[in-house]
Amino acid sequence: MKVIQGSSRVAFLIYFLSHIPITILIDAQGAFGSNYTPQLLIDVVSWYCNLSGDVLMKVGPSSGNDNLAWFSSLICCEILLQLPFFVVAVKMMMTTITLKSSQHYPEWFRVSTTLIPIISTFIMSQAMSIKQKCATITIYSPYLIFPLWLMWLAVREDFTGQQKEKTTTTKRD
Repeated sequence: MKVIQGSSRVAFLIYFLSHIPITILIDAQGAFGSNYTPQLLIDVVSWYCNLSGDVLMKVGPSSGNDNLAWFSSLICCEILLQLPFFVVAVKMMMTTITLKSSQHYPEWFRVSTTLIPIISTFIMSQAMSIKQKCATITIYSPYLIFPLWLMWLAVREDFTGQQKEKTTTTKRD
């Protein structure tokens, strides 16, 4: 995938940079609870949950709710798999990788999202008002939009590259 340039690069840099502290300081509380968390951060999550009605962070697995073990596993995957990628992605966004005299990210530079089951839970929740659902989904939406945007860029480039390769092969024949 070609290096992302201009305002798109800045947007992705902000996305990856912001995701690092959010993962460590906020999201981790959903899996590990508040045992090792400073009171200020516990209060931030509590304030957010009271404001938004976020049923996953409010009554997550860290509070003893075994029905939300899937949510805890998603957070663990975020911490173990996505967090290191965010750090590498920030480094890549801040530097240029040059391969074969053109600028490309490595083939593995892709990102995934786990928000489909999370957003579905908000939509189906009977404990949240419509206003809370809209607010919470809006807060979570960048974490769905940016991975989809990155996937779109990669797929579009792969498709465009295949089309160019077919055209070049046809001209040679």
